[in-house]
Amino acid sequence: MSSISSSPRGNRSFAALETRSYADGAGGSLPSTYGGRDDAILPARKITRRGRRRFTLAATVALLGLSTPVWVPRLLATLPAFRVEEVRVSGTRYSSEDEIVELAAVAPDASTLDDPEPWLARVRRHPLVREASIRRDGFRAMEITVLEKHPVALVATPRLRPVSGEGELLPLDPSVTGLDLPIVQGPVETDGEVVSDPGVRAMIAALERLERTHGDFVSLVSEVTRSEEGGYRFYMLPGAGADIVLLPREDQARAIERISVALGQMDDPAVARADARFSGQVVLTSGEER
Repeated sequence: MSSISSSPRGNRSFAALETRSYADGAGGSLPSTYGGRDDAILPARKITRRGRRRFTLAATVALLGLSTPVWVPRLLATLPAFRVEEVRVSGTRYSSEDEIVELAAVAPDASTLDDPEPWLARVRRHPLVREASIRRDGFRAMEITVLEKHPVALVATPRLRPVSGEGELLPLDPSVTGLDLPIVQGPVETDGEVVSDPGVRAMIAALERLERTHGDFVSLVSEVTRSEEGGYRFYMLPGAGADIVLLPREDQARAIERISVALGQMDDPAVARADARFSGQVVLTSGEER
């Protein structure tokens, strides 16, 4: 029979009692999993009433945290404090703010916490709106920001109509809006409200790119057409430095920079034509040739 010995800490331990029970049984030795350590088996801790309350509280808080995104916004949306009282609009130039508000059709009992997608979907139906977004401004106000389609040229259909960089005809009256845009020469074929000729659409897209990178150049363009020799022919307004500018179908921005350098080196300001369709060079022609 083995006796109860003192633990290394100087007192009798629960581990020591467990050692005795194994030594008194059949086999007379401890299982190998215990490795001979007197304190390998720890006493089971009893959960107190205070511990149960803490566990219940923690579980309740965790449950509320998981469910908050679901039910709290729905509950708050019903409160009068979040009732929409004002809808503002920004980003409009050609469309009117009243049109945008009317299209959004925010109900009188709507909340600023409601899903805005139905309102935005209706705003995006406006023929001049490319994209729309919305943000809450405090508890009772919202602001709708629109990105409008931008007119880059006038095309004859046969009457002159503004067209976007994507070739979409825009419902704008140039005489009313005061649009001062380059004119695409000749009648343009359309399919519904879109320019159907791929070549003309490519030329209009080139105008839009040039407007972003070389707005000063585009502001001096009177008319534009496809050149019979390839590329695009731009008829310029007085003060442009050349009466006609010929640009390639690709990389027009770099070609304009070459023309600008070449014109700056000319002593004779009367340049009839500046041709930059050829890589790395510019051909300047003086005289009355057009």
